[in-house]
Amino acid sequence: MIKKIMELPQQQQIMLAVLAVAALGLFWHQLIFPVSAQMETLTQRRSELTAEVEKARAVTARLPQFEADVKELSSQLDELKQVLPDEKETAEIVRRVEQLAVESDLSIRSFTPQATVAYEFYEDWPIRMSLEGSYNNLGLFFQKVANFQRIINVDDIEIKVLSNPDPDRTISATCTATTFVLLEQGT
Repeated sequence: MIKKIMELPQQQQIMLAVLAVAALGLFWHQLIFPVSAQMETLTQRRSELTAEVEKARAVTARLPQFEADVKELSSQLDELKQVLPDEKETAEIVRRVEQLAVESDLSIRSFTPQATVAYEFYEDWPIRMSLEGSYNNLGLFFQKVANFQRIINVDDIEIKVLSNPDPDRTISATCTATTFVLLEQGT
């Protein structure tokens, strides 16, 4: 076949060469170029997937640490749940605060639970109290509240001297004792 092409006039040989180059270009453009572009896209996607796999392996390698962290945080949560009572224990805590006042030789003039304030995971349970006694007994009461097994905040403290004091009753104090109640996950 090459011999036949060589026997053709030069102009026809050039024309055949141009047609052959055009056919190769068309072949490249129609078949090779799209496959090449598709290969490049697939190579890029493979690189992305490989990077994701490496990230997943890194996370998997850290899984024991994550599990240890979860275990430690669960333990801390259990400890904090013991400090933050659920609603069933609140009445008992209110009685204990009253008892602490009596143990501190304070007379309770009023003991008024206030409206609860709800937050995302807990509620405030404030109690407005009016007490009479000595300054030392009031300090003893605050110390007992501070050492109580549950969290109780005392604020809005107002202390006044009684107009007719006696040795056991020299001051009148009002304050708000607030305890906290853990809300269940479903509420």
